[in-house]
Amino acid sequence: MSKNSKFALKIKDYIHSAERRREYNEQHFSEAASRYDFATRAMSLGRDSAWKKQLIEALPQFTAPVCVDLACGTGDIAFLLAEKYPAGRIIGIDLTEPMLKLARLRSDSINIEFDRQDMGATDFPDEFADIVTGGYAVRNAAELRQAFLEIQRILKPGGFVALLDFSKPPNLWFQQLQYLVLKYWCGLWGFLLHGNSEVHSYISASLRAFPDSVQLREFIAESGFAVVHSRQFYFGTLELLVLQKQTT
Repeated sequence: MSKNSKFALKIKDYIHSAERRREYNEQHFSEAASRYDFATRAMSLGRDSAWKKQLIEALPQFTAPVCVDLACGTGDIAFLLAEKYPAGRIIGIDLTEPMLKLARLRSDSINIEFDRQDMGATDFPDEFADIVTGGYAVRNAAELRQAFLEIQRILKPGGFVALLDFSKPPNLWFQQLQYLVLKYWCGLWGFLLHGNSEVHSYISASLRAFPDSVQLREFIAESGFAVVHSRQFYFGTLELLVLQKQTT
């Protein structure tokens, strides 16, 4: 969208309510959609694509899995899943129709579909998917616990979850440093691309409300998953986690 965008929400006014956070996400990512791919490349200094490829490489081999990509955006991870699993069924879901429109325009794979759904309340049946993925996804969930309950519900026993996202250090000093860097670095790209630093600087606020890396692992275990693979990027500021749904 243009620098004359009408997007004027402030995440600090929305972050503490699940319903209001969902409203913020829908409007924010609708604004960000048109330049989202460029922004993620720029903010990651060109490393975003490599990280997503490593997410796919960390997944096990399946013949024809059902894969659900949460908050799929313009489809990067969904397309990589389709390449890895050409006989699989790939479903990308997102709350934001402008993102989905771009994903559909990019798609030429017969085994990919894109659908507007909330990751915390999908319409998939129980034990539907073999694999669930998310690039910068669960941190943006309206309510984290509900998102994990939904992943647990739709995933088959023994199924896999691969998540790529920012990682918050347990050390409070490093947290503050990370918040400041993200606020101003990402906010710069929001200003340059949309005339509004709130677009992308929201990442700092969303991370502040997210569990730190130790708390997240505790939460993952409580939610019925085991961490089977992890890898950090950029001095631990981002992390790839592969989880497996426990069967007992």
